[in-house]
Amino acid sequence: MAELRPTTGHVIPTLASSLPAKLPSPLPVMVVVAVVLFAVSQPMVRRVARAEGDPRLVTLAMSALALHFLGAAAQILVDNHVYHGIADYTGYVHQGAALAGNFSHFDFTTKGANLHGIIGDGSVSIVTGVVYTIIGVNELGSFFVFGWFAWLGTLFFYRAFCVTFPEAEHRRYALMLFLLPSLLFWASDVSKEALVMFGLGVAALGTARILARQRRGYVLVAVGTAMGVATRPNEFALLLGSFAVAMFFRRRDSRRQLRTTRRLGSLLFMAVILLVTGLLLHKFLKGDSSVSSLLKKTHHSNSGQGAGFGSSNVAYSSDPLWYPRDIYTVLFDPLPITARSFTQFIAGGENTVILVLVLTSLRRLRVALRAGRERPYIILCGLYTAGFIYSFAALGNLGLIDRERTLLLPFLLVLLAIPVAPKRQPPRYPWEKPRLKRRERRLAAARAGFAPPAPP
Repeated sequence: MAELRPTTGHVIPTLASSLPAKLPSPLPVMVVVAVVLFAVSQPMVRRVARAEGDPRLVTLAMSALALHFLGAAAQILVDNHVYHGIADYTGYVHQGAALAGNFSHFDFTTKGANLHGIIGDGSVSIVTGVVYTIIGVNELGSFFVFGWFAWLGTLFFYRAFCVTFPEAEHRRYALMLFLLPSLLFWASDVSKEALVMFGLGVAALGTARILARQRRGYVLVAVGTAMGVATRPNEFALLLGSFAVAMFFRRRDSRRQLRTTRRLGSLLFMAVILLVTGLLLHKFLKGDSSVSSLLKKTHHSNSGQGAGFGSSNVAYSSDPLWYPRDIYTVLFDPLPITARSFTQFIAGGENTVILVLVLTSLRRLRVALRAGRERPYIILCGLYTAGFIYSFAALGNLGLIDRERTLLLPFLLVLLAIPVAPKRQPPRYPWEKPRLKRRERRLAAARAGFAPPAPP
């Protein structure tokens, strides 16, 4: 039976086999880390809740943080009893422990850690080493810190949604963003996903501010990209490319005296964004002549049998005609009726929830293009979603796809939470104009039908 195993192949498991089985997790240190993170987080959430005028957000967001911590403990439990110690984080934590030994003696080199570079896996191990230097070598404690990073990322994504729709109800997006199980589980260990979630969240808030013509957006985009680009260059190339397109839909500045200066500044920033995107794409291609060629190689390298591969051999083609199959693979596969193992059945439960959310959001998806012209952040989210599905379907491994999808969900959920008025209530938003016109025609027809006859 194929399991839903989320490792990247044989590299990390091979490294882990030469290291001690488990790192310690002293209870006192673990408790102190959790308490400190809660204490630091609560004022931030209260500030966001006051800004949004929604006191319920405090309970929801802090509950999500607690669930991230539970997800961290569950990661270790599942790895021990389901995946038999085969997990990418095993290599990261041992390499981080070796680096912490260097850092604590003011030796800021990577000797003895068996790193194969800084970009990608190496960046995660380095951050883990910094964490261990501060809290001591504590496996579950480091999971708490990385889960906190991911949770902060979702908080920034929430703020980006609020900046985009200041006049709307944000509860639907908050519930989906903070409570989807895969966001609570897969991003709550020492992983690339946790770091990239943090960086993407900061950058997403920056793009939302820029597209809404608010301050400090450019700084946030630069900071967020710097935070995560060493871990996943391709994710940020996709984000910045989508942002560049969305900028063309941004409304003009009403302040005429600043319009020329701001336009020149925007063009300069766009040139920088496109340059950075090109450099990141070149790094992602790794010498391949095209994205399609690289995706085919990625699918081939992740397809196989044995430890670390799990549910591989998922069909893939780079031909755009097969894109509908990619949508199913990334968003809905496996479903409970197609699951071939217990872990796939669990994943199928969440995939069913996502399918139901999509089906109940068809009205929102129908107005996405019109809403995107009013709020370009929707254009960004739509392009990122489409590009992510095309590129990550090539992974060819359901476990990997399910894990990587955590970095898609905050953008996809924006499309499923576009504000619309209830069916039996008057339209409230500009992107509902066709519905408003139909309502006005019905009212006009009703008034004409009941109007008193004209005098003879």
